[in-house]
Amino acid sequence: MFALAAFALAARLTVVWLLADAAHPPYTFEHGQIAANLLAGKGFAIRFLGSEGPTSQQAPCYPLLLAAVQTFCGQGLASLYLMQVLQALAGAACVVLVAQLAARWFPESPAAGWFAGLLAAVHPTQLYAVAQIQPVVWITLCLFVVLWLAQRAGTSGWRGPLWFGAAAGWLLLWEPILAVALPIAALARLLADRGQGLSWTAGLKRLALTVATAALVIAPWLARNYAVHGELVFIKSTFGYAFWQGNNPLSLGTDKLPTEASRAATAQREDSLAARAGAVQSARLATRYIDDVALTPADYRQLALLGEPQRCRWLGQRAVDFIRTQPDRYARLCLARLRYFLLFDETNPRTANAVFRVTTVAWLVLGTTGLLATWSRIRVLWPSVVIFLAVTAFHALTISSVRFRLPIEPLAWIWAAGALAPLAAHLRVARRDSATALPAPLPEGATLSGPHATLRGPHRAAQEHAARQGASTRREL
Repeated sequence: MFALAAFALAARLTVVWLLADAAHPPYTFEHGQIAANLLAGKGFAIRFLGSEGPTSQQAPCYPLLLAAVQTFCGQGLASLYLMQVLQALAGAACVVLVAQLAARWFPESPAAGWFAGLLAAVHPTQLYAVAQIQPVVWITLCLFVVLWLAQRAGTSGWRGPLWFGAAAGWLLLWEPILAVALPIAALARLLADRGQGLSWTAGLKRLALTVATAALVIAPWLARNYAVHGELVFIKSTFGYAFWQGNNPLSLGTDKLPTEASRAATAQREDSLAARAGAVQSARLATRYIDDVALTPADYRQLALLGEPQRCRWLGQRAVDFIRTQPDRYARLCLARLRYFLLFDETNPRTANAVFRVTTVAWLVLGTTGLLATWSRIRVLWPSVVIFLAVTAFHALTISSVRFRLPIEPLAWIWAAGALAPLAAHLRVARRDSATALPAPLPEGATLSGPHATLRGPHRAAQEHAARQGASTRREL
């Protein structure tokens, strides 16, 4: 596993180096604004929906990490490069977890772990994510830590449930949307405990300890949110806001609208990888947020009268009203989002890249084929399948973006590895069998003349003696 981790880390650091471009540094989006306010003494704050102040627009971990790095390295390129190196380390750790999960789920195929790890190590979208100042790499790592711990059931001690609960809480502090995965992972852990001989009572007690631990991990942030907003806010306040972005009369199903400028930037052809990445980032920044088009000055005046959670709920109610009056349009948006999520999001310039498209098709085909080929293992694989479907369905029904798919992408590589490893073993055995089935070599001194073998030296004498004996026998008969 050390070799796999080293290879995954080297691949990610190479991508960071190739994409480094001082003229187009990675954009930090809202995380950078919050980090800057933290360093300026303004607290966890941002300007959001026309008002500036303390916010729960983002989960806390990534802006806090960025602010910590900038404390030591300043707010220039050095801090961004250090963030990328840290993300490369997190990505390599995730590759190791993917390999270990594949080895555990396919114990009859020793090579399955290596196949899954290698596929995850070289997956272009995962490599590219390391170079972006976005939390998706850390979210992916936390999800696979949760899945890995969910498989490590046992009858001794309480450390397992404590670690499992802590990992679940940290996942929520990175991305609360993935709360949809936690009940599935918890059920898998409970059933694994039962498989190790624990009673239902003991298993439920361990599950209760897990839930309590997760609650303790997120409790400080919940208390902060209550102090700031005067009401309970579960990690982020923005579900209603994001739901409205994906479901309103102007929306295409995401938070973005393409523009002529973004299309022109996407069409640029650059020589170096760094320049191409810069063009893609320019195209991404040239798109318009749905807020800039759909919200009127009257809407902003109304929003200014509300606190942040109330603003998000107000917009969420507008989305509900839109769905109620135009259910057919909502159904079309859901189908479009499903296509965006699994294939290509036409509202995001990054998906227009040929590498992204080829990679996505390969990922989808290999993952689907692998799942079908290993369907007999569904009693083991079901948590990964249900989590994949739950996350996909959530984003198809609400709002979609390329980054939302990245945490569950490695699951498909595990399924693919489960089919590729036996296939590779079968081909190896077939080659070995074909090699052993070759004709035995001729005795020393033998040569082939036409279709018949001709022997020399003592072998020729033995051949002539056998021929004379055969002729004598035929005369006697």
